[in-house]
Amino acid sequence: MTIRRVLLLGNHTPRQCGIATFTADLADALSAEQPGLDVLIAAMDDGHPQAYPERVALTIPDGDLDAYRAAATAINALNVDLVCVQHEFGIYGGPAGSYLLSLLRALDAPIVTTLHTVLENYSPEQHAVIEELAVLSERLVVMSGRAGDFLTTQGVPAGKVEFIHHGTPRLDFQRDEEKARLGLSGHEVILTFGLLSPNKGLETAIRALPAVVEDHPNLIYLVLGATHPHLREREGEAYREGLLALAQSLGVDAHVRFENRFATLDELGRFIAAADIYLTPYLNREQITSGTLAYALGSGKAVVSTPYWYAEELLAEDRGVLFPFRDEVALAAALRGLLDDPQRRAALEARARAYGEAMGWPAIGAQYLRLYAETSHTAPLTRPQPALPAVTLRHLAALSDDTGVFQHATFTLPNPHEGYTTDDNARALLLAAAVPDDPDAPLLARRTLAFLHHALGSDGHFRNFMSYDRRWLETRGAENAQARAVRALVTASADLTEPGLRGAARELLAHAWPAIGQLDSPRAQALALMALADRRLMDGPHGELDALAHRYAANLRRLWDAHATSGWPWFEPYLSYSNAKLPHGLLAYARAYGQPSDVALALVALTWLEDVQTGPQGTFWPVGSERVYRSGEARPLWDGQPIEVYATVAADLAAFEITGDGRWLELARRAVNWLLGRNPLGQSLFNPASGGCRDGVHRDRLNMNEGAESTLALWQGVADLRAAHLASSAFTLTGD
Repeated sequence: MTIRRVLLLGNHTPRQCGIATFTADLADALSAEQPGLDVLIAAMDDGHPQAYPERVALTIPDGDLDAYRAAATAINALNVDLVCVQHEFGIYGGPAGSYLLSLLRALDAPIVTTLHTVLENYSPEQHAVIEELAVLSERLVVMSGRAGDFLTTQGVPAGKVEFIHHGTPRLDFQRDEEKARLGLSGHEVILTFGLLSPNKGLETAIRALPAVVEDHPNLIYLVLGATHPHLREREGEAYREGLLALAQSLGVDAHVRFENRFATLDELGRFIAAADIYLTPYLNREQITSGTLAYALGSGKAVVSTPYWYAEELLAEDRGVLFPFRDEVALAAALRGLLDDPQRRAALEARARAYGEAMGWPAIGAQYLRLYAETSHTAPLTRPQPALPAVTLRHLAALSDDTGVFQHATFTLPNPHEGYTTDDNARALLLAAAVPDDPDAPLLARRTLAFLHHALGSDGHFRNFMSYDRRWLETRGAENAQARAVRALVTASADLTEPGLRGAARELLAHAWPAIGQLDSPRAQALALMALADRRLMDGPHGELDALAHRYAANLRRLWDAHATSGWPWFEPYLSYSNAKLPHGLLAYARAYGQPSDVALALVALTWLEDVQTGPQGTFWPVGSERVYRSGEARPLWDGQPIEVYATVAADLAAFEITGDGRWLELARRAVNWLLGRNPLGQSLFNPASGGCRDGVHRDRLNMNEGAESTLALWQGVADLRAAHLASSAFTLTGD
């Protein structure tokens, strides 16, 4: 099946830059190779109005994040078969061009990305962008073998990387005729072309000329190209004038000719044809491609260049001459060597022309079309849904002693060096109450309730961290621990099967309510709302506690009003950890206190969060804990934590309980599936041998430790899903 419509995203002519020319040339090549193919363009707008051709379907202001999101909607409406991105960090807005990612995340069509810059070492911001770009794209096209090696070394799967040469036009002009046209008959011509900027090394070329013109007095160094538009905006033509002044000071100004224009393809062909030697004296080794060098080699020119990455590869096997960076003496020697030896120069031209045959745009267009056809019909994975395991508390029993549940494990072994926490013992009490028939549940409930008893201070607040020798390491725990302990006690006071333990939980709870009276953390407030809502549903009105619930719910609304936008409908300007707790807390409050407007707000937030947490092929992919994630940035992909799964499951099930919409059950199951192998590594975090859960997903491996938080997240999520299943036939718990 042939693709019908493709959209190219990047710069486009008449904008003056190499990527704009590449995009236009690629569009022409695709149309020529497949007549009838609808090729559309989404062109980046840098604020300079352009008279774009008709195929430019939309423009995107490069510094407007909302415009990228709107562009995704517009592109989806075009019903394209594939989107091909031209990627260069500098042409998109945000840190290292990260605004682009917000567009790509929302596309329906598969993505192929052509990388015009690939580095051996990235800044953290650049690395984050490339890493997510690799996840979002079906294929990454590189224009050199070295670029592909860099990507695979950096962890991009080799199967995602496709090598396709930079395309070159067919420029059939005669040297002598074009020299005559340019008024250069009888001259030896060295050519450099492209937008002028200080990194092009033109100073080195001019400084080399005095030693060359001594023996070649008819030499002309022809520099074709306008000053880079951004440089011209800042400095006018000061850079070009400085080059002229340098030539004058060296006495070679009569041998240097500047053609100050952005040449058309026809003009460019004539200038290249007139050249005897093409010169790229660039200063930056870390240049992985060069359209100008590709054009020159494809036209069969003898090339002299500094050894930047692309030149090293393209000019290997004696297809050109390399000289050291900033070395005008070596450059002069290289130029004299070729000018003095026409036979050697002709041999270089022949080798360049032969190699360039495979780089013509017709061949390159055909390669892109084949790649597009393969990519647009890539079938989604059809792995069967993993079966939901039966809850077992045996690993948690192994992680506990007569004091309580240990916080961490080394592989499956309890790690006493990290001691205990109220956080994990409260979670374990919740789970023991949820699965009372498990053989380890009664003892786990007794131990964890006793731990909370000991953690509760005389002021009604809980301490959190305890060392292995039973010393409390603080006088008062963090706000999350306070709220989580109270929530666990509310559940235990109602759900524990043993009357004596229920009574003890109620006794502790009566002393613990002050622990959640002055919380500032939004996540702690959300946990408190869950506790307050459950209490109200069990015991009815209570003026002081109800007032507290209203205050915390009002604060979540205030945060929403302060931070939510159409593109970032969320309570904070970032996502960090246990994000789903925020809408969950508001849902719990809305259900208990009859607030339909809060239900609507929370569902908007939770729906958006589920979209953010969607990875390739619709799988769950939690925001990684490597760093905080802010709007417009590349998304943290790794160190995903099981706690994110449980927070999401709990919020989804709260949404299901309120709405009755089975989609929320499916989303909850999707999150649990991440723990069971539907993750980027394709490996289950659940360890059937121990009954534990590994602690997270790194780039290249699982975190093999099976701590309390991770294991509790798995089993609480599974237990809650099974309980929801009993109340609904909307989905199944078995494999597909």
